[in-house]
Amino acid sequence: MNLLNKIEILDFMRKSVAPSLSAIKKKNIRNQEKTKEMNQILDVLRNSLFEEIDMYYNNEVHYPNKTAAAFLVYYCWVIVSLECRNTLWNYESMDLSRRSGELWESLLKQCWSYPVFNTVKRFIAPDFMDVAEGIKSAFNNKLHNKQIEANIVREISTEYSTMWSILGDSINLNSDELFETTFNEHGNLEVSDKKYIIDFKGSYGSNEKGNKERLLTVARIYNLLNKYNLTDKEFNCILAVRTVEAGGHNYLRQLESSKLWSVLRGNEVYEMIFEFTGFDILSFVKEKDLQIMKDLNEETAEYMKSKITSKQNKTFADHYLTWW
Repeated sequence: MNLLNKIEILDFMRKSVAPSLSAIKKKNIRNQEKTKEMNQILDVLRNSLFEEIDMYYNNEVHYPNKTAAAFLVYYCWVIVSLECRNTLWNYESMDLSRRSGELWESLLKQCWSYPVFNTVKRFIAPDFMDVAEGIKSAFNNKLHNKQIEANIVREISTEYSTMWSILGDSINLNSDELFETTFNEHGNLEVSDKKYIIDFKGSYGSNEKGNKERLLTVARIYNLLNKYNLTDKEFNCILAVRTVEAGGHNYLRQLESSKLWSVLRGNEVYEMIFEFTGFDILSFVKEKDLQIMKDLNEETAEYMKSKITSKQNKTFADHYLTWW
């Protein structure tokens, strides 16, 4: 099978899962259990193809093709995954909203798993308790350096620790993608040598107030690490949004005006990925004619075009499955 041929990959995947899909559909079990069983089979299939990719493109000379193969295989897996789930039981708006966001994000992350450039590498999010102690210690050192009376320093430090306690002890500083840029041996990196925290959102709507507050909290903590020079490279937070729903602009504006998050929308997200990883998604999509509604089987495509979202008054196809 040609790992850069969409038709061949889709055909192979569909034929591979067809017997299992038919058998699972007939089982007298809950729909959620059917989905779980089907997803396990799909995951095994996807992983086997990625093992082929790793074996075939094991020479760094072929790395651009390795990235392309990984992206294409994952895209085809997304298509077949949507088909299988909708065959077992039809998507409703809430389920598809969540699932489409997950699939879009996981597809884009292949560009960091198999980057064209060797100037990006992932890092692990710092532990919140370690970060909090580091920031508090840096704050206290700053107080001591100002030659303030010891009793006043203790009083301020106590109040400062009390304010930190409001956050609790379990703030998750992880995000959808964390990576740092590094200069390669030729020193020709065009982007800044920094650490980046990316949060992907398939859509950003009027119900995102809680998420906005979480994002601001996380970014403020990373900003404090920058302020107190507690990082080897400056942290930068990026919110990558596929589509913005009516009513969602206000929260995005608040995030942008905070200067803590850089907000990218639509094609800006793909341009950012190209800049950092070297993989041009939009050109590849055009080259391989990757259109979700065109690539879905007829039954699933017709269903997605017939169902209308309650809030946006758009078809499932237009609102959830138009990615570029």
